[in-house]
Amino acid sequence: MKRILVIALVSYMAFALEFLLYNFWDPWGRWLKPELLILVVIFFNLYLGIRFSIIAAFFCGLFKDTLGIAPFGTHIVVYLAASYLTTFVRRYIYQPGSRFSRIVVVFFVVLGCFIVQIILSNMNHELRLGGMLSFILLPQLVTTILAATYVFARLKDISIFFDLKAKHAS
Repeated sequence: MKRILVIALVSYMAFALEFLLYNFWDPWGRWLKPELLILVVIFFNLYLGIRFSIIAAFFCGLFKDTLGIAPFGTHIVVYLAASYLTTFVRRYIYQPGSRFSRIVVVFFVVLGCFIVQIILSNMNHELRLGGMLSFILLPQLVTTILAATYVFARLKDISIFFDLKAKHAS
């Protein structure tokens, strides 16, 4: 139960930070958009496994759906896809302890989430793929990869502080 509460708290804090950066600090809101919630989902998958990553994906999607204009549940689906994609990349590419390997995981998961968002958005209206690639994916991918190492280090500190890996924690 403690792990679930910490995951919910961390997910909410990442959502609040993402919301504040995008809406109230002008340079972040236009171009520099690191996907902190995707990083939370990736971290809990790499640190605690798929079950807790799915819980993190649900909370991250729920928080993002509450203030979004997309149909409710869209971001839950995107973050659940991120969770399963992280598991796939973790199984075949990831090398534990390697920073480069974590960056590769972030690259593939952000790219996969972008594709899922395109598919879900394309159901509602027409999209211009060229503009989305240059104005959304590229800045989002670069800033998320740059933020990944720092965010993962802070999330590991939080996990150690709350003793999430201990066998006696429930």
